[in-house]
Formats: sequence, structure tokens, C-alpha cells
Amino acid sequence: MRYLSQTVLAATLVAAAAFPATVSAQESYEGGAPRNPGAEELGATTDTFLMEDGEAIYNAVCSGCHQPQGQGAVGAATYPPLALNPRLQGGQYPAWIVINGMGAMPAFDKWLSDGQIVEVVTYIQQNFANDFVDHPTAEMISDIRESAAADARATAGAREGNE
Repeated sequence: MRYLSQTVLAATLVAAAAFPATVSAQESYEGGAPRNPGAEELGATTDTFLMEDGEAIYNAVCSGCHQPQGQGAVGAATYPPLALNPRLQGGQYPAWIVINGMGAMPAFDKWLSDGQIVEVVTYIQQNFANDFVDHPTAEMISDIRESAAADARATAGAREGNE
């Protein structure tokens, strides 16, 4: 047993020496706030949700699943293609999906403003070989949000009535 412990210890020390830390504990903090090395380069910061440009939002938030050219993907889930997708012709459907989520796609209602949703949906409708002109408006986004909130209240009320 003692021999095995020494062997495991030696292997652990060799592995640790082979993979030195690239960032020391001291360097991983800037101004006292923890920093995840590489997160900014990957667009994985909350700053993404402050962007106003549709292309920037798409590249930072959407392209990981729907792919950089909107071709979609199949893997842990199915992410439909946005390129040449006739469901994107009207602004309401894609805006509803962005707000409420569907399938593997999370809801972004709490993360993106009305203006950001208008921008990213319009970007998708005008790119990836799409040429759609019925873009969402801030008023449309507000109406979708209100409708979703009313549905949630009605569902909660129905649950309370059944209990």
C-alpha cells in the first residue's frame, strides 16, 4: 500500500510540473474581482448584454449554437439554421423566440432590451442569405413581453385554482 501511495504521489508531482499554472492566483484578480482568463476573448462576459449592435449580439450570444454563418447545428440539441429560413420573414416569430426561448434555446427576455432584440432579429433577417423586410419594432417587442407576462399570470392563477 505504501508503494502505491508513493507512486501516486510521484505521478501527481510529475503531472503538476508538466502543466504549470499559466496565471497565478494573484494575477487572476484585478482590483479584487475574480477574473476568468480567456472569458473576455470568448465574449463570455456580461458586457455582451450591453451591446446594441445586432451583429455583435449575434456573434457573442447566438453564433455559438446557430453557428457563425447561421447554418445551425445538431449535437447535444438541434439548433435550427437561420440561413434561408422562411420562418424569419415576419419580425414577430423570431422576436417571440428570442424573448421566450424554445427547445434548447433559452429565453433572453431578462437579458436583452427591446432595442437589442430589434437589432439582433433585424440582423438575422438581413444576413445569412436572408432578405426579409418585415422587421420587429420596439412596440412589437413590448407587446410580446406583455403577452408573455399575461400568459404567465394566467397559468399561475390556474395552478392556484387547481390546488
